[in-house]
Amino acid sequence: MMSKALLKFQIGPVQDFIAAARSTRDLWSGSYLLSYLVAKGLRELLKPEHASELIFPNPAIQPLLKQLSEWPQQDQKALLTPNLPNLFVARVPADSGKATAIAKAVQDAIKDQWQAIAIAVWKQHAALNIPATSETAFRNAVNKHLSISWQITPIGERGYTEAYRDNGWHLDAVRQTRDFVAWGSGAWTLGHEKDSLTGKEEALCGGTEWFGQLKTNEYSKLFKHSDHVGPITFIKRVWHLAYLAHRDGAGLQGQVQQFRLRSIPAIAARTDEPDDEHDTDPTAGGEKYIAAIAFDGDYIGKWVDGKELENPGELRQHHTAFSAALSDFALNKVRAIVEDEHAGQLIYAGGDDVVALVPSDTALECASALRQAFCEATKEISGKNEKGEVIHPDASAGIAIAHIHAPLQDLIREAQKAEKRAKNTVGRPAFSITLMKRSGEISEWGAKWEFGGLALYQQIAVLLDLGKLTGKFPHRVCQLLTPYLSRQADLADPADPADQTDLSAVITREFAFAVSRQSTAALTPKDRDDLTTALATYLGNLHTLAQTQLTALIGLCTTVAFTHRTRPESTTPKGNSPA
Repeated sequence: MMSKALLKFQIGPVQDFIAAARSTRDLWSGSYLLSYLVAKGLRELLKPEHASELIFPNPAIQPLLKQLSEWPQQDQKALLTPNLPNLFVARVPADSGKATAIAKAVQDAIKDQWQAIAIAVWKQHAALNIPATSETAFRNAVNKHLSISWQITPIGERGYTEAYRDNGWHLDAVRQTRDFVAWGSGAWTLGHEKDSLTGKEEALCGGTEWFGQLKTNEYSKLFKHSDHVGPITFIKRVWHLAYLAHRDGAGLQGQVQQFRLRSIPAIAARTDEPDDEHDTDPTAGGEKYIAAIAFDGDYIGKWVDGKELENPGELRQHHTAFSAALSDFALNKVRAIVEDEHAGQLIYAGGDDVVALVPSDTALECASALRQAFCEATKEISGKNEKGEVIHPDASAGIAIAHIHAPLQDLIREAQKAEKRAKNTVGRPAFSITLMKRSGEISEWGAKWEFGGLALYQQIAVLLDLGKLTGKFPHRVCQLLTPYLSRQADLADPADPADQTDLSAVITREFAFAVSRQSTAALTPKDRDDLTTALATYLGNLHTLAQTQLTALIGLCTTVAFTHRTRPESTTPKGNSPA
């Protein structure tokens, strides 16, 4: 058998490139463009003459990696869903010259594809009143944008596991020492405003005067605001029409024009209004708030590296199984959960990573369902922790909720921050929610999935929906508990155990009092018992400091009050008067 080497390949930028979005189509476009470029590179890698094997991601069920002749038969939504990660691992011939030639061929394929897209986009500059003199600035931005890194490591006698770990260390070093070109250098002579979404590049167009002079055509319809638009935003905004829709033999002709993404108001209102082509009135069928979900697997780097495996020598087989499990989750489970079950819009689903927009009141349930599906898909993947306990992959989620007119990129970035807070502050596996009220007030709450906070939240939400608790209930709980917050939870001194027991009892008593005053005749004794049990479970799993319990319960009630208030009237039953 021919000796092999490992090739690890990474393309960027990712998060900032995707998050800089004005609309759902912008958000999708950035994600899909990265997947499309990666697919181009993988197609080059998998050519027979390269004698290479793709290990991660699993190539078996990736729609973008099917032969072009097969594309028309693929499901349109699957084909146009961003699902390829920005990093891939392959086995290539060990000969250094051959391996390097393959890596450079992959890199050139991606860069050539990027340039081809840019050329097709620039041809539309006249249709958008962009002066031809801006071409130099456009080309400079295009040439600087992509960041591509790769590393080749011979497997040899050391074996696959050791080669993979060495490869990861070396690639990290390569990425830390890559060439850096400052944004201020180069031929930036336009003297225009900076791009409104990125704040980096000089704008090619924008402003009220430019916007008012736009002639109606298929491209101008993609610009609904007088934002200043830089080269990269220009590409993201129009490449699907200027390039993607015209790929001969790709099976995408007609599909791109027909592919519709619901607008932010439409998602909030649970309607099917496509894109931002019409001004959907959110008050007609739903709430005025929208939620972004950033879902991500926990310790995925360690799982991929095999650090959680009981037998590290099985890393090669583990990569195959783990990649297949992640692909199954992303391609076969996620869309149904987000769009069919929770009335949302899927933006990206690549392995363990999901970005979605959903109505604000369904966000936590959707995130929980994604986590359950992820755990189910990866249940055959196992390892052992430091205590010798059997463990399986798990995931955390960040949720940001804001008014539909809040900047979309701010919403996405807050969801990403919430996801990091869930992992690093709450403690993975967990969820964290940021409420961005229109008044400017920001509220945060999070909990470990299995600590009981989610169960208590869901019980309260159901009782509110059924009219067994009044809408004032969560507010009353907050009102009763807030006076006990004598100091910030993170600055509080450890309480005396006796005082801790007494304050826990006070929390339980005040909660029960709120139930008694803000319930209706429909509330049964079993409902009361279930609430009491759920509260005791949640408090018992929290940190021993009473201040922590107080802030957690206040955060929970603040969240459930807000999300319940934003539910459509048609889904919120009316209850009787308080007993």
